[in-house]
Amino acid sequence: MSKFSISLVALSALLVLPLAARAQEEEAPSQSFVYATYFECETTDQWLVDTIVETVYKPIYDAAVEDGSISAWGWLAHHTGGKWRRGLYHIAPTVDALLDSSDAVCEKVGEANAQAARQFGEICPAHDDYIWRAVSGSSGAGSIDVATIPSKAGVSMYMVCDMAKQGRADELMAEFATVYNSHVGPGKLTGWSWLEHQVGGEYRRLLAMRGADHKAVLAAWGAIVDELDEKHDAASTEFSEICYTHQDYMWDIVH
Repeated sequence: MSKFSISLVALSALLVLPLAARAQEEEAPSQSFVYATYFECETTDQWLVDTIVETVYKPIYDAAVEDGSISAWGWLAHHTGGKWRRGLYHIAPTVDALLDSSDAVCEKVGEANAQAARQFGEICPAHDDYIWRAVSGSSGAGSIDVATIPSKAGVSMYMVCDMAKQGRADELMAEFATVYNSHVGPGKLTGWSWLEHQVGGEYRRLLAMRGADHKAVLAAWGAIVDELDEKHDAASTEFSEICYTHQDYMWDIVH
């Protein structure tokens, strides 16, 4: 730096910085954040909650997608897994947009049918909230493709990980992406996402896979595990040491 005049440096900065800023703006990766609420419900009456979502929540969420407030939303029904019986989520490019849309939907649901909202809470009296950020997946780094192949079934692995090493797990998943992507296609997965914890409970990472039906998703998952064991054995072992336990769920993707 000292070998050049200050005026030359200043001129260079004036010429380069606008180009650099423009390049960063053009190359900035897209982002997807997910606000997910997982409900514990009375199993005998949970069908009624599905009806409430269909008649009250769906029009409001669809309108939010239409006006650009959110990118997508979904309603999940428990097929196999733990205590969560239903899942409600919406996706947006920023956390601010997630929170704004969540507040707006709650207000509009109350205005549309306060009795239905109360009934929802009575049938599903407990829940866990999470905010996730997409790290990698079949649609690329940092984003979730929400507008392609319809999916009816999902398998989610909610992982407990070593917080000091969880960044390394993200690096390993980026290494595994080629294997996962090779199992996306007809009769296999329709897509997959790797998400990191932003706000919520004990689960630090989420692997979400989706497909046309549960058999296709499970078959693809099994093939992926076999291929990782064969081609990435050391990396798979390291990954399992970092994210050392998990809870699996099979979800029916209702909306």
